[in-house]
Amino acid sequence: MAEARRVLTAEFPYAAGPVDAVLGAFSIRPHIHSEPLIIVGPPGAGKSRFVRRLGDALGVGVYRVDGSNDAGGAFGGTERRWYSSEPCRPFMAIARHRQANPIVMVDEVDKAATRTDHGRLWDSMLQALDPENAARFPDPSLQVELDISWASVICTANQPAVLPGALLDRMRIVRFPEPGAEHLDALLPGVIAGIARESGLDPRFHGPLDGIERAAVRLRWRGGSVRRLRRAVEAILRVRDRTLAGRSQ
Repeated sequence: MAEARRVLTAEFPYAAGPVDAVLGAFSIRPHIHSEPLIIVGPPGAGKSRFVRRLGDALGVGVYRVDGSNDAGGAFGGTERRWYSSEPCRPFMAIARHRQANPIVMVDEVDKAATRTDHGRLWDSMLQALDPENAARFPDPSLQVELDISWASVICTANQPAVLPGALLDRMRIVRFPEPGAEHLDALLPGVIAGIARESGLDPRFHGPLDGIERAAVRLRWRGGSVRRLRRAVEAILRVRDRTLAGRSQ
């Protein structure tokens, strides 16, 4: 846990409190497992990335469920009479990562559809969030009882007020702030390494920004969304690549 905290606070220096709160939820158990959590914060604060990096730091897989696009009540599985029958999302996470205790991240849970034609995501999550019911979860697709109680469900949301009370009652809320301009120097190494990794490159491929590049980023980003910071850094790196390509000709 100490090493996980070091890694996460280095990448999210503006969120030391939330990091401690989330790791505290995991640390009281003998295995990597947490009560249901909901990470609440403004758009672009880095909530989804934090959950993914949390899984990396703890050594467990992260299975993402798109709260704004997941079909109706599919989180709890769909019955075999439907042509596209699927098991519940926690079981799919367990099968994909071959772990009994992966993290199931329901991203942007507050943006889930509210129509009830085919069930709602919020309602289908309730049984999986109750420890006793999760230990004997009746999967409608596999038609057996599953023990999905070791899977940790972590949601992200911008506006938790829209969520039903029954769902909020089962989850612990952790407030996630957005970074300020004073966090730029601490954020840049993680942002640059992330850009390299997503391009299939070694994180050391892009060196640190020099003084002029750093000043240019500071002019474009004065705090707030990490996504905007990332776009600014990507623009700087593209200019750097074009400059280096021109020198080599």
